[in-house]
Amino acid sequence: MSDEEVPDWVKNNPSELRAITASAFGGFIVTDFFDFMWYEGTSCGFWGDDYSCMGSVWLTLAYVAMLSTALAPGIWGGISMFVKNFTYVNNQQRGEVASLAAFGLPFAVIWATLWLYCLPHTWTLLPWGPWELNWWKIFPYLFGLSWFGLGPLIGTISTILGKFKEFAETEKQAHEFEEDFKEKLADSTDEEKKFEFREKKILDSTDPPLTKENDAEEEVIQTQFASILGDMDIHEKYKK
Repeated sequence: MSDEEVPDWVKNNPSELRAITASAFGGFIVTDFFDFMWYEGTSCGFWGDDYSCMGSVWLTLAYVAMLSTALAPGIWGGISMFVKNFTYVNNQQRGEVASLAAFGLPFAVIWATLWLYCLPHTWTLLPWGPWELNWWKIFPYLFGLSWFGLGPLIGTISTILGKFKEFAETEKQAHEFEEDFKEKLADSTDEEKKFEFREKKILDSTDPPLTKENDAEEEVIQTQFASILGDMDIHEKYKK
């Protein structure tokens, strides 16, 4: 396939596509060769009725840690490709949100597995055995461990979504600025053409040269045109 036939999104994201490909391969290796760890770690069921397999829950944590690490490059590549749609966001901001997703999400998933599954099994903090004797254990789990375990995941997702909202707002403001700039520039150009037409008409006629009033009018128009750039917050795109 020639360079002309390659889609733009492929040419513009070589590093991201390599990361996603490597991540997909790594995820396949983990799920295909280490799936026994997930099976052994969850074979007791969430409530852990069989005390003989309580220690195997740590295999679940090891499996989640390996899979999350393998998927981290793909997360980075996907987020990096997505934020490139925000054309008015600089590379540093794109890199920050992509790195946050790549490191924050896997860590948050590992953390949640630890506090929502492994430690409750180890501490027997789930209602194993007769319900009438162990019903109270569900409350520290739901109102303590659940929030503590899901906190990093919720915080990371909220931060990423907040960044996307900020980028979208920046994009909106930039487009509004462009439209406003074009309108004011067009109005000033029209005024300048009108003045040049009047000036030419005076010079071509038998009337006397421009008076002080004409000079004042020209100065006002030039001042208004200059104020368009002076009073507005020019985007980096126009400065370049």
